[in-house]
Amino acid sequence: MYLRYMTIAFVTNGMGIFGLRVLTGDGVANTDVYQYLTIWYLAGALLAAFAYFSKARRPFSREVLIGGAMAASSVCAQLCMARSLSGGLPGYVVFPIATGGGLLLVVAVGIGLFGERMGMPGYFGIGVGTLALILLALP
Repeated sequence: MYLRYMTIAFVTNGMGIFGLRVLTGDGVANTDVYQYLTIWYLAGALLAAFAYFSKARRPFSREVLIGGAMAASSVCAQLCMARSLSGGLPGYVVFPIATGGGLLLVVAVGIGLFGERMGMPGYFGIGVGTLALILLALP
């Protein structure tokens, strides 16, 4: 079940960033992106709710609180990226800082604070994340 939730979060959040990149490439990043982000986050929430309630259990309040905090931070990050792009910062600066900073922070906290050991899937994930960063930063 955990893998299902993480896949949903990965795909829906990744598509939001990819969509911002497409809007930037088309030269319309300076338009209002609230509707765009609302559609992506609503679709992600509905997909996650469907997967969650397929097990037909009531969520714990802690799960709702943590999920809500994660969603709020994700929305804020994407709004900040959109505002940076609409403010004139080029995509090759915004995307590596926004997504690369998160990637580096997660790796640093996981290894440094929690002492996690990385196996081949971990290195593969970091490599794919870095490749995605490079692709998003291309003009």
